[in-house]
Amino acid sequence: MQDNPYNEVPLVQEAPIVANPQAIQPVPPVVAAEAAAEGKPFLAVFFLSFMWGVFGVDRFYLGKIWTGILKFLTFGGFGIWAMLDMSQIMSGVMRDKQGREMVDYQRYKKLASRIMTVFVVVVIISVVLVGVALYYAIYSVVTNLMQSGNLNNLVPGGLQMPNINQLLGR
Repeated sequence: MQDNPYNEVPLVQEAPIVANPQAIQPVPPVVAAEAAAEGKPFLAVFFLSFMWGVFGVDRFYLGKIWTGILKFLTFGGFGIWAMLDMSQIMSGVMRDKQGREMVDYQRYKKLASRIMTVFVVVVIISVVLVGVALYYAIYSVVTNLMQSGNLNNLVPGGLQMPNINQLLGR
């Protein structure tokens, strides 16, 4: 470095000495352009749609802002739009705003299919179990009321209902 008579910081500083200059190599601009040309990762789009699809998070992530807002305001088109988007993602048809395909779709489509299968089976089993429990609860309440002959317990506020035996003419 030259002596600076004005004691100012020089505008250009010397580069640091590197022991092995071949170890530091710049990233070629072709690699950066290829990374920008790729679409969004399939797993990210899948899990965003799976977890937050009714709020349009998958659409926001893909760069489709206006349809994301519309999907958010309608709660995923009351669930129908969310299911349609999920089927497009699962089939590999979904594209981002620039029309690019999802990255690694072929690699992870079987995993996503298994996750959806397990989810659907768990939901169906849960609905059946809740339905059976609800049926049993209603059946036992009605059976107990029929045996006691008193329907007054069904109506809150003390409104008097006729006795079930009177209604049946017994």
